Amino acid sequence: MASTREKVLSYRRAEWIDAPGFVLETCVRDAIKTLKDVADRTVWRSGQVVHLARVKSVPKGGVLLHITADTPGESASVVPQIKKGSEELHLKTAKAPLPGEEWLDGDAFVFIKGDDVCLCTTSLRDASISYFLQMLFDKAKLNKDAKKFILAKIANTSKLKLLHQRGVKEIEIRATTYDATARYLKRKSHVVGAIGEAIKAVKAFLGRQNDANADGLRVALTIKTDGRSKALTIGEKEIKKLAADIVQNPDDEDYVIVTNDGQKITPSEIFMKSVATIKSDGKTVNCDHAWAELQKFHGMLDDSGILEGG
Repeated sequence: MASTREKVLSYRRAEWIDAPGFVLETCVRDAIKTLKDVADRTVWRSGQVVHLARVKSVPKGGVLLHITADTPGESASVVPQIKKGSEELHLKTAKAPLPGEEWLDGDAFVFIKGDDVCLCTTSLRDASISYFLQMLFDKAKLNKDAKKFILAKIANTSKLKLLHQRGVKEIEIRATTYDATARYLKRKSHVVGAIGEAIKAVKAFLGRQNDANADGLRVALTIKTDGRSKALTIGEKEIKKLAADIVQNPDDEDYVIVTNDGQKITPSEIFMKSVATIKSDGKTVNCDHAWAELQKFHGMLDDSGILEGG
């Protein structure tokens, strides 16, 4: 078994819905003061048990969580070794764990500071983590409005700041032949109209210049700063200017902007993530190592000025 695993670290922010004045870190701290042990900090969801297995306060601010999920009494499937000449592979059921133990369904390592949330997960989705925290606050009898939050990706207002801080490596603009041509005719002066020109050339090559089929070809224009690429290449200043123009004037473009360090910006959100090599621990990773990487990840984001609260 590998001694380390590559894990994706991602950033979310708690956004409060009709609940001004609440801070997620404060709610978590208030809940764990009331709920003294793991049994109290356990939530059931559709036959699955979710525990707050470990919690640690950070002296400089923030709280670290390890959330685990299991299904009591559930068996695990195993894959037998392949024998030479086998045409089929039949899964088997593993022996039950020791009495008082269950197979791990998934887990999440979480660092919460203010409303910033950094995650490292294995088979647990954002919605499961949000639900667990909301039910934990309910068990702790916090104000009912403490449950009125979602874990959202970075808001659109941070996009220009991110472009300025990280630079732009690549832009991909996607459209159907119908939509892109319509947008090109609507605003020829916009630099994104280049995809309209590309589609006009494609339709001419196919002999379908006047075809307005909305279900037609889907075309993507990729623009990169890497001169070795076969894509359309331009200078760093020009591609950053183009990216800013797309963000400020999206006009329903379907685009993906990739920064120099691999972060992705789409019309609706920013995907802030990083990859860390963390010590393995069975099917998951070492808790203390994951926590350290999450704090490092948050510090990197904070230093860059990307965080809304930073």
